[in-house]
Amino acid sequence: MPPDPTPPSASSYSAEALWYAPAQLLRLFGSSPVAMAYWGRDQRLRLATPQWCEWFGVPATGIVGQLLGEALPPDFVQQHQEALQAAAQGLRQQFDIRKTDPHGQVAWRRVSLSPHLWPGPAGSKTAQGTLMLMQDCSAEYANAAQADALRAQLAALSSTDLERTEEKGELLKLRTLLDWRTAMLTEHSEMLQLLSHEIRQPLNNASAAMQATMSAIADLQLAQTTPATKALLRAEHVLQQVIGTLDNTLAAGTILAVGGHAGASSDTDLPTLVNLVLHDIAADARPRIQVVWDAEARTVQLHPALMRLTIRNLLNNALNYAPADSPVLLRLADSDDPLALIIEVIDEGPGIPDSLRPRLFEKGTRGSEHRHRAGAGLGLFIVRSVVQLHQGTVQALPRQPNGTIMRIELPQGLDD
Repeated sequence: MPPDPTPPSASSYSAEALWYAPAQLLRLFGSSPVAMAYWGRDQRLRLATPQWCEWFGVPATGIVGQLLGEALPPDFVQQHQEALQAAAQGLRQQFDIRKTDPHGQVAWRRVSLSPHLWPGPAGSKTAQGTLMLMQDCSAEYANAAQADALRAQLAALSSTDLERTEEKGELLKLRTLLDWRTAMLTEHSEMLQLLSHEIRQPLNNASAAMQATMSAIADLQLAQTTPATKALLRAEHVLQQVIGTLDNTLAAGTILAVGGHAGASSDTDLPTLVNLVLHDIAADARPRIQVVWDAEARTVQLHPALMRLTIRNLLNNALNYAPADSPVLLRLADSDDPLALIIEVIDEGPGIPDSLRPRLFEKGTRGSEHRHRAGAGLGLFIVRSVVQLHQGTVQALPRQPNGTIMRIELPQGLDD
């Protein structure tokens, strides 16, 4: 081996400038805290600092003189074989390696392989050895990881903001559409109520006039008045059917069919409600209705107008479909557990066919044997809808030996 040349000044020490002899390396860096190693052209270690040995997990004593392939971990040699060979041929190499300790902490080192070149014949240079210098770059990777995490967070926030902006736009469109729909439905409801009032009032007046006329004819006790009385009764029935259809159509077209609500229930006097319902029934049919009071409560919580329509529909159905001389019972009872008002309309009619029961409360449903009767099939649909708005239940139960029991159960105390 040629004699060691004069080393450079201390200010010029670097990986590239360490071209001097191993003896000087040992003298200068043998006690250095830097993780470094040096091996000769024969691939035997000449120098290995304790920090270098600690990183690779090899003993610091007895390692000098070992072949590089024996001293380094096999996986490291296999992974970086090309870089080690290139350094042996005089080409400087650099790459990063990582290690994870038992606690999960990750450390990074930047490895620089600097060939030790020596002038050869005709000015050429021959690699006499390789210096491995390891620089701690864990902070750099940590900063990069933090920067990546921050960029990811910013991207996520930006995406979230964009989604929120789009959602706000969609919500604004939906709110505008809902406001428009609400305004249209309100106008629709007001027009129906106005139309209903304008039509119902003359019909009510006509019905009252007919009843007064029939009463006056009866007071006169004149002969041959039966045909006139019957004609007036038929006319009153027609008026009551028209009024009932009008009320059902109004309820279906406003509060029910458009998905509204029953409004706030109020304390209602039950006897007054029953009297109003009976007044809605045609005069000649009222005597058939028998009211059975099994309820102690006289004040109940419900929507009086809608419940008046509901009970009237049930009574009219029972009167229409039961034999003309049979009674119809209106039974009112209460329940303590759970607290509820029970309303039953009981008739002695033919009952409800099994084929009709599954769709009994659907809009437009009518029995095939009664299609000649007036109506639009809204009565029981209104009954179910109103009961549901009161959070109650309605059932069509068979009555023995014949007939039907329409049973409504309305919870009480919900407003409390």
